[in-house]
Amino acid sequence: AFSTLFSLHNQFVAKNILETTTTAKKENDCLSRIDNVRGIKLYSQNDEDGALLQILRCMGGHGTKEYFEFGSESGVQVNTRILRELYGWKGHLLDGSHEDHTIPLHKEFFTPSNIVSLLQKYDVGTNLDVLSVDSDYDDLYITREILLAGYKPRVLITEYNINFGSEWAVSTIAKPVGKEEKVFWQHDCYFGASALAMIYLTQAFGYIPVFSNNVNLIFVPLDQALALNMQIPSVDNFPKPYPTALHENCTGKTWKLIDHQAMKLKATQPKISHAEFARGLPEVTLLTKEFGDSRNNRWRVFYEAESPPSSA
Repeated sequence: AFSTLFSLHNQFVAKNILETTTTAKKENDCLSRIDNVRGIKLYSQNDEDGALLQILRCMGGHGTKEYFEFGSESGVQVNTRILRELYGWKGHLLDGSHEDHTIPLHKEFFTPSNIVSLLQKYDVGTNLDVLSVDSDYDDLYITREILLAGYKPRVLITEYNINFGSEWAVSTIAKPVGKEEKVFWQHDCYFGASALAMIYLTQAFGYIPVFSNNVNLIFVPLDQALALNMQIPSVDNFPKPYPTALHENCTGKTWKLIDHQAMKLKATQPKISHAEFARGLPEVTLLTKEFGDSRNNRWRVFYEAESPPSSA
């Protein structure tokens, strides 16, 4: 019986080796199956925990175990806590109002103008494993400055404005340089950047989206994904879920239009300063119309035309 079992084992091993050899050139669909872990959370605000662990698995493992996250409030409900507490990662958290050196969480007011100097202050590696961005306002501009400075995280997490769904590529008007502390999010739908805006920006720096929920988009470098023979998810899959009216109305606000081609030409140019980049983006004033259904789902449509759109 033992010899028979041993023979079957050898046949199984040989079969697996043969299948591995003959299918080595097939694309790995690991990044396309991240929805399988949707809903898994331990410390994150939503289901970023499950998605982040799956993405790291797809992208070659935990690497050097270095993270950097800002906009973390008290550090209790953050994207990188699971990495620190369960997997021994090291890194830094930043927040404008909280401090806890045991995590470590540093009290710092971060802006597009000083974010790179803060990364340097805390000796963040240019090839860190996970970077998480959440400023409640200047997300697009801060992300641009980080990537422009040569930082290339293996996993990039950015907050986005779910109210737009997959419509409109827009961002808030950047806070005035030197007066950033006087401008704050008013808890309405005027904050951050839409999903399309963040996608256009990160694509200019070689990133692709692989996951989204109602709060965050997660990106990975395209070249690294291709080097790992990954099947690349279609950008048209993002964002998920669908547009949701999660905040108070912001009708009549002026936004900056984010053009795909302009991001390729201007966002990646080191000679264009943050102020010049932000100032050069065209503006649009958007009105809103809200809709709902019998199940209390609410969504908001943004439009520039004089006549409001229909729910269709």
